[in-house]
Amino acid sequence: MTQTSDQNLILETVERLCQTEIAAYQNDTHYNTVPRKLFQSLCDVGLGGLSVPEDFGGVAASATTTAAIFETISKYDVGPAVFLSVHAMVAGLITRYGNSTQKSEILPHMASGQILGAFALTEPHAGSDARSISSEARKTKGGFLLKGNKCYITSAGFADLYLVFARTHTESASEISAFLIPSNTQGMSIGKPERKMGAELSPIASLFFEDAFIPDSALLGLLHEGFTVATSGLAAGRINIAACANGLSDAAFAIACKHLRDRSQFGHPLAEFQGLQFMVADMHQRLQAARLLTLRAAAELDELRAKPGANTNIKLSASTAKCYATDAAMSITTDAVQLLGGAGYMKDYTVERLMRDAKMLQIVEGANQIQRTIIAREILGRN
Repeated sequence: MTQTSDQNLILETVERLCQTEIAAYQNDTHYNTVPRKLFQSLCDVGLGGLSVPEDFGGVAASATTTAAIFETISKYDVGPAVFLSVHAMVAGLITRYGNSTQKSEILPHMASGQILGAFALTEPHAGSDARSISSEARKTKGGFLLKGNKCYITSAGFADLYLVFARTHTESASEISAFLIPSNTQGMSIGKPERKMGAELSPIASLFFEDAFIPDSALLGLLHEGFTVATSGLAAGRINIAACANGLSDAAFAIACKHLRDRSQFGHPLAEFQGLQFMVADMHQRLQAARLLTLRAAAELDELRAKPGANTNIKLSASTAKCYATDAAMSITTDAVQLLGGAGYMKDYTVERLMRDAKMLQIVEGANQIQRTIIAREILGRN
């Protein structure tokens, strides 16, 4: 991506931080955790406030800058990029839908690293079909009683604040509402971290609510308007996941190319074998195309933020970038494992981790089958 001097300065800072700190957490001691010291280090250079306005201690970074940051982090480990992306999404939704009290009491602490945010929408029987969630928030004096459970929630058990979506009822309507719920809420419990294929530094777990009392002040946005809250953050989230995929692809591609230059077989460097050269050419094309699609989507989101109503189709561009970039990452990391041969299959080599991490990105923020449905419907004009 083309960067300004300010963007270059930010990215250089992020690169140095990743180089010096992330490796210390890539071990069994820290896997399936959100290392708080690492999160704090990311916040200390401003990354906790990427979507927080400057008035509340944030940096209000553009979508283009944010995407470049997530690509940089993901070259070293996608886990921190994922939990930071979710944190940024929650902060952005509070910025957009929160009242003055919620903004002043929460956003500065999210920017500083005192509060880690999590997004809780998915349920065992409601993933892609978010409107089918069954968790219920029943009105009671002074608030709501929340009952139900969520699954696969990023940072669950480590987050301080959960943006939770539940069905609310009135005499005339049954719709989804959004609530900001602190981690110490009585009646809320958290399952053990799930054992995943990859992304070990981005834990997920289930949330359980047994008549947890949620005060009226926890409602984010309007009653029954939670689905709008949930979906309004999807474009930015999908662009960030595309950027994460590009970071994985870049790392895998660099490792594979170095291996081909350094290793010889039959008296020649592997880089001289035409069959392997063709693989490298294909990997390069996919990565560059993915970056351009991500940059275009980020630029369109920035335009839309600057000029609401601008003539862009951010839904189409974000889904296109997310789908293509994550599919490209799966292909590129798989080819990198193949190019390293037996070494590529060993855990001592980074490419096997990158391949496992890439698979996750094809699923989160809307599985790529859903993205293809969105893309086709946007093109064909179907709702």
